[in-house]
Amino acid sequence: MSAEQEHITPLATAAVDHPTSDEKDPSITTPTPPSSRRRRRRRCLICCGSCTALVVVIAIVLVIITVTVYKVKEPVMTMNSVSIKNLNLSLGSSLNINMTVVADVSVKNPNAAFFRFGESTTALYYRAREVGVAYGPPGTAGARKTFRINVTIDVMADRLLSDPSVIGDLAAGKLDVTTSTKVGGRAKIFLIIKRHVDVMMNCSMTMAVSNQSILAQSCNQRVWL
Repeated sequence: MSAEQEHITPLATAAVDHPTSDEKDPSITTPTPPSSRRRRRRRCLICCGSCTALVVVIAIVLVIITVTVYKVKEPVMTMNSVSIKNLNLSLGSSLNINMTVVADVSVKNPNAAFFRFGESTTALYYRAREVGVAYGPPGTAGARKTFRINVTIDVMADRLLSDPSVIGDLAAGKLDVTTSTKVGGRAKIFLIIKRHVDVMMNCSMTMAVSNQSILAQSCNQRVWL
């Protein structure tokens, strides 16, 4: 072997970097352990179940309150007074009569929710013949409050005098008449639940012709919920 060959030093092998056990290759995704997925699924189920249970409880509470505290009760209609105004009889070539009937009606709302009433209708009958009708304005009766209705009925003389019995009743000094008052309303509970109510009151009364007073009166009411 020559001297030149003895002094040749072999090239060092290029060092190759290999990741140590403490370093992770970013291209490799570590799979999520099954136990972690089960925990997340369990938490989702618990959250959904809690929300559903809360909604059910709220719905049950609302139903209980609606059928107990806010149960719709029948309004009570009362005829406070009826009076005759401007009664005028004239005997000329024929009998003429002018008469106005004033009715004071109240509707009591016994409910914990307010009632909104529409226009009321009050009709006056003589021997089953309608001789006058009047309309009252709409209004609102608050919770456990009373709504007043005042109506003035102008009697239609031609209809009244068309009945032959009226002359004998006037001569006897009294008239038997009937009033019928009807009003419809709607109750709102929690501003969502609506309940329609119709109230009708019929009153039979005997009117004195001489002093324009009410001699006898009897009333009854009907309610449609």
